[in-house]
Amino acid sequence: MICLDPSGVLDACMNRAHAAVLFSATLTPLDYFADILGGGKHAVRLSLPSPFDPKRFCLAAAVGVSTRYEDREKSYKKISALIAATVSAKRGNYIVYFPSYLYMEKVREVFAKKYPSVELVAQTRGMSAAEKEHFLDAFADDQKLRIGFCVLGGSFSEGVDLPGKRLIGSIIVGTGLPGISNERNILRDYYETTRERGYDYAYVYPGMNRVLQAAGRVIRREDDCGVVVLIDDRYADARTRTLFPDHWQHIKYASDSFELAEIVREFWEKFH
Repeated sequence: MICLDPSGVLDACMNRAHAAVLFSATLTPLDYFADILGGGKHAVRLSLPSPFDPKRFCLAAAVGVSTRYEDREKSYKKISALIAATVSAKRGNYIVYFPSYLYMEKVREVFAKKYPSVELVAQTRGMSAAEKEHFLDAFADDQKLRIGFCVLGGSFSEGVDLPGKRLIGSIIVGTGLPGISNERNILRDYYETTRERGYDYAYVYPGMNRVLQAAGRVIRREDDCGVVVLIDDRYADARTRTLFPDHWQHIKYASDSFELAEIVREFWEKFH
């Protein structure tokens, strides 16, 4: 059983109180969350600016590659090169997030073969609590180059706090779209009938929420600085850019790994 639309039940619960406050760093877009989480047209929406200095946050999109399902097999080497470009300017801890375990493993194999000296740690299916702690403990502030390979929407892309130099960069492969499934298609059909936004409600908005969660792992404190790289040609689309939060408006675009390496190098030079 799945809950198609929680808004009615949540509305009824919240109407029994004088007020209810819902807050998160990833309530984007606001209208969508106000709709599905209750309140609807009567909800007061408030968006506050990010408290963090944008000069300490490098955001770049590598738009010269497609990560769509049918294009993934021919993207492994390009993704590997973009990872290398991102980490080339500064040693430290990075995490790369993938849409699936299979995609993650294929790219990891290519990267490990070309860069055997780089320390790699990878998320595995069904990790125990102890294994998850061991994985996070690997991200030490020891000035070594270390890259974690994880899945987007998993336990390491949200709710994880790696402040300071324990994580200086996130690389997000794809736009976070959930895999096509019967459940998602039922959601799509329901919201297409009731809101005329079926695909957005079932796939696009939840996907962008995953991306924002993963990107949010990098800047955790006022004195943190780091890079977030988005890999997919769809990040250049005007429709996708409308989903970006306000503090993402300084995004830079790279068509290949060479341009990306230059963007990242210029950013880190400011902190030498």
